[in-house]
Amino acid sequence: MVAKQFQYEIQSYQEDCINNITSLFENIHQHNKFGDIFFEHHKTNKYNFPVTDNHNIDVMMETGTGKTFTFIKTIFELSKNFGYKKFIVLIPTVPIREGTKTNLEDTKDYFKSFYANEKEKEIETFVYEGGNLSAVKQFIGTSHLSVLVMTPSSFNSRDNILNRPLEREINTPELFVKNQEPPKSYLECLKRLHPIVIMDEPHRFEGDAFKTYFKGFDNYYLRFGATFPKKKDSLPLSNVAYVLDSISSFRQNLVKKIVVYTQDVIENKDTLIAIDNKKAIVSTLINGIIAKRELGIGAVFNGKTIRKINKDTIVLGDDTIEKVDYSLSDESLRTMIAATIKIHFEKEKTLFEQGIKALTLFFMESDISLFRGVNPKIKNIFEEEYTKQYNDLIVTLDQTSDYYQYLQNDFDSDNSLQVHKGYFSGDKGNGDEKVKVGIDEILRDKKKLLSFESSSRFIFSIWALQEGWDNPNVFTICKLSNQGSEISKMQQIGRGLRISVNQNLQRNTLKNLNDNQEEFWKINNLDVVVSSKEQGFVEAIQNEILSNSFLISETFTEQELIKILKEKSGFDDDTIITLVDDVLKDKKMIVRKAIVDGQKIYEKSPDFSSILKEQNLPEEQVKAIESLFATDTNIYIQKAEKKKEKKKIYIKASHLKEFQNLWNAINKNAFYILESLSEQQENLLVQNIKTQIEAVNIEEILLQTIRAELNVNKIGEQGSITEKLTNTVSYKSKIDYLELVRTLSNNTKTPISFVVKVFNALSNDFKNKMLCNNPEQAQREITEIIRKNLIAMLKANIKYDGINGTALPNVFKTEKGKTYLDTGSVGKFQKDISSNFSLKTKWVFEELIEYDSDFELEIIEDPDMDSIEIFGKLPRLKIKTPLGDYNPDFCYAIRSTDGNKIFLVVEAKGYKSSTAIPEDEKGKIDFAKKYFEALGEYYKNENIKISFKERINKTQLAALINNA
Repeated sequence: MVAKQFQYEIQSYQEDCINNITSLFENIHQHNKFGDIFFEHHKTNKYNFPVTDNHNIDVMMETGTGKTFTFIKTIFELSKNFGYKKFIVLIPTVPIREGTKTNLEDTKDYFKSFYANEKEKEIETFVYEGGNLSAVKQFIGTSHLSVLVMTPSSFNSRDNILNRPLEREINTPELFVKNQEPPKSYLECLKRLHPIVIMDEPHRFEGDAFKTYFKGFDNYYLRFGATFPKKKDSLPLSNVAYVLDSISSFRQNLVKKIVVYTQDVIENKDTLIAIDNKKAIVSTLINGIIAKRELGIGAVFNGKTIRKINKDTIVLGDDTIEKVDYSLSDESLRTMIAATIKIHFEKEKTLFEQGIKALTLFFMESDISLFRGVNPKIKNIFEEEYTKQYNDLIVTLDQTSDYYQYLQNDFDSDNSLQVHKGYFSGDKGNGDEKVKVGIDEILRDKKKLLSFESSSRFIFSIWALQEGWDNPNVFTICKLSNQGSEISKMQQIGRGLRISVNQNLQRNTLKNLNDNQEEFWKINNLDVVVSSKEQGFVEAIQNEILSNSFLISETFTEQELIKILKEKSGFDDDTIITLVDDVLKDKKMIVRKAIVDGQKIYEKSPDFSSILKEQNLPEEQVKAIESLFATDTNIYIQKAEKKKEKKKIYIKASHLKEFQNLWNAINKNAFYILESLSEQQENLLVQNIKTQIEAVNIEEILLQTIRAELNVNKIGEQGSITEKLTNTVSYKSKIDYLELVRTLSNNTKTPISFVVKVFNALSNDFKNKMLCNNPEQAQREITEIIRKNLIAMLKANIKYDGINGTALPNVFKTEKGKTYLDTGSVGKFQKDISSNFSLKTKWVFEELIEYDSDFELEIIEDPDMDSIEIFGKLPRLKIKTPLGDYNPDFCYAIRSTDGNKIFLVVEAKGYKSSTAIPEDEKGKIDFAKKYFEALGEYYKNENIKISFKERINKTQLAALINNA
């Protein structure tokens, strides 16, 4: 069995970063001045950062956006373009070291195929750990493209092995410089190789020892991080090659959305939770709800007057001292652990059914005995709460379902729970084999941890798993500790920000989810559970994002606004001036805050969003205005709403038999069969695809030269720069046909042999002329043509069977003589039935409407029709199709004029017309029609007619019923 590999795709933002770095090195190799290169680069990219004489080149990329992948590809590009062979990757901690090692290994095959025509297509990786000098010796001795991964702790002390005198001389020629003594230590040997150094998370490389021993690495060093040093004696973010800031990564759907649950444990007393700006922040029980108050000197705290407020204590009237209380009671720990398990289970089944494994991460207090000790309190609480919720859940599941079978592995033959593992810095040297296996899975075997084959889903750690360790499928983080307040909140939760992957190790990106934003957020959603003592956790994250974002600041001049709007939108000058004068200023969307040196300073109006909605502007203008300001963080980082408990869906006794008959008639364990294509049919398919491909006009890529002239008398004014097109030439690309065929095969999920047949059928004239015009466009067009033809072929050659076979599990449940469906069986949302609901008597369910969208609710509340006997939303009816499972929405039982029974199944879509339905969705509907045709054939002698119809927006129900 071939081991699964992570599926990598070209990300434009990563390519932009790498291209920026290589263009900077191009200028460096042309012997341009380092400072001049960066002044020009910052000006071109509108970067407002300092330029220094150091050899640092900085890349700011937000947590979770693939820094490691980016710097690995940068290594290949610097080697390919400039001949660099030696790289040292400095990482601050063991988890980051293991993550980097794994990333270098996991990307090996991808880059080998990506650089297939290059001489250097693989990196020799050496990892220096535990005094392993052989790794250093091999790195020094190899002539191939190589990387040495190490931590600064390897060399930042005189006693470290790398700093000790060499036992014997090393005979590598590169180490010997004319008129210089031979190197005296391994660290000096490494410096003499003049490697390019890559620093991962530069804010962790602080301290005099590091600076002392790092001195002498005199080649360029690339610093990749989400956070950069900010202390006075440190090197801040400077010489910036590329920036992808926090708000941009959220807006571009490169990371998960964040929802924060603040878990309150009610105590009937004042609790000091923070001191801010000489105010005591106190949580207090008021009318059964935890409220936060700010108390100053003289205010009353638990019946005593506050006499003094210090940094982290308050002094009360009787001289008692109250310290900020970060500790969590046993009751708080239990409540938070239980809440986290509940959140995990709420999302796990849905994710499992989409082939995605859900992981949950617990951060604990700095006491390893709480998980590893003789009587480990946190581990015990977790096991008790997990077992309790597991037992409640397992009885509600269909025992034939894959998810039910998956949960059977949660306990071993001795009934010991298998779902939780821990990693702690104190684990070093732990002899317990089970502990070692767990640590290896967490640190080194990401693929196993992501696989359903492993039952591990809950990871416990202190702060050992900080920057560098990550897993894309961490969907829930629980902070059982308020420690780490000095660490950025984004770094604390950054372990779960990466976009998730499925069992094929393919990322659930917006593109791979058919650009469905709602679906993207439904899957890529990070829930964070914190205690009520974490003062302002959501606000802290939002403020961090704002402070790290390089958009327009909170206050701005009109000129700054015009400049940034022009950069961001690309609109012409007239449009921009109209937007600024007639919309932003005139409608009071921006308001004047002050006048400084005769210059008006503006700020964003608090009513900005509501005023913008009233303007009815074109969508592209709305987006451009919204993206001016980095203040939409509340879209991506939210406080969790307190959920109302949903009700079971009881079925009216009067409609029960009819509804069960209706359900049993259409809910069949059918399967589809694809008839084999004859050679003649396959040849016809290939010819159809060939004809359509050759009819595509693949446009040439044109390289244009524009001459810009600056009128020095008009600097700063509109029209100071005049631009003129001076030259246009066409550009032909070289094509790697093998790579193109591979890509088409992956994109269309068809065998390479079939794509080769299509490719061989194409005329040489098309391949030599049209493909070279624009290979990227050709790849998109050909992919779409193959997919459309395959779906059409499948529709013509599919049939459903097994309708009279085994029954599906019963969805109807009974409680105290009443029949019901589980909550959520027919929709995500619930609404009580109103008194003016016209279909109330014919609606199948008591008291309640369950629905998935406002459009569905509109349909449910449609006018009444005499011919409808009963009407209900269907439980999740899954019809298997080649494009994935499909479930229609509604079912009506109708009495026809001749007295026969008609079951009308309706697919409700809120689109203006059927042509607006996305292609894959439309394909599923077309396959479903074949399923219902097979049902109709099955029931043709039983006076039951089953009709399946699409109901598009504004299509009348009456017309559908008459047609049925």
